Amino acid sequence: MKLRYPAEAFALGIILFSSGMKEAFAAGILVIFTSVFAELLKNLLEKAVPAWSLRLCVLIASGSVCASAFLIGFAALGITLTNGQWIILFLTGLLCARHALLGNTEGEYGELLFESAIAWGLWILFSICREFLGSGNIFGNTVLTASFQSKALLGPAFAFMTAGLVTAAVNGILKKDCKGLNSLFPALPAMVLFHPFTVDSFAGLPGTLWVIFVPVFLFLSVKQTMKFARTGRFFRGLPVEMLAAGFIYMILSIY
Repeated sequence: MKLRYPAEAFALGIILFSSGMKEAFAAGILVIFTSVFAELLKNLLEKAVPAWSLRLCVLIASGSVCASAFLIGFAALGITLTNGQWIILFLTGLLCARHALLGNTEGEYGELLFESAIAWGLWILFSICREFLGSGNIFGNTVLTASFQSKALLGPAFAFMTAGLVTAAVNGILKKDCKGLNSLFPALPAMVLFHPFTVDSFAGLPGTLWVIFVPVFLFLSVKQTMKFARTGRFFRGLPVEMLAAGFIYMILSIY
C-alpha cells in the first residue's frame, strides 16, 4: 500500500528541525499544512488546466507556501532561519507537491492527516530525546545537566539518523514501506547545507565543493550497495539510507 503522507518531505524537515521540541512541533505542523495545500490545489486545478500547467502551478505554489509559512511561523516563535534553510524549505514544499502530483494521496485527506500525525508525533518524540540528551533541555527549558549528555547529538549525523528512525517507525506502525521513494531528494539538499568537516588547506569555493562532494559520493556508493542488502521491510529504502547518511557524517566528522 502507498504511503499517504509525504515521507520525503518529512525526512527533509526532520533533518532540518529535530534538535529541539519547539522547532519540531512547529515544523511538523507546517509540513502537514503544505501537504494538504498541495493536494487541495492539485484537486482544484486538475480538470481546469493542462497537465504541464497543473504540475508547474502546484510545484511553485507549494514551494512558496512552505517557505513563507516557515518564515512567518518561526519568526513568531523567535526562531531565525538562515538563507540556506529558507531555500531548502522551498524544496520541502516541492517534495510535498511531488507527492501530491504522483497521486499518492488520491484525495484521501483523512488518511493523509492520520499518517502525517503519526509521523509528526514520532518526530516530536525523537526531537525531545535529542534535545534532552544533547543539552539537558526540553522545549528550551533546562531539565537536567548530566555527564552523559553530548552536544554531538544535536549535530547533522544524528539528524539523519532521526529521519531514518522516524520513517522506519511510521512504516512499522502503518505496516507499509517506502517503496518508490528516493532518498536523494531529502539527502542532497541537507548535504549541501550541512558539512561534516572543514578543509583548512584550501578555502573558498573549491573547499566548499569538496566538503559537499565527499559525503554525496559516499552516500551514492552506500545507496547503490543497499540495493543488495537484506534489510527489514520497514527499514528498506529511505529509512536505512537516512541511517547510512548519519553514519557517514559521524565518520567524516572525526577528521
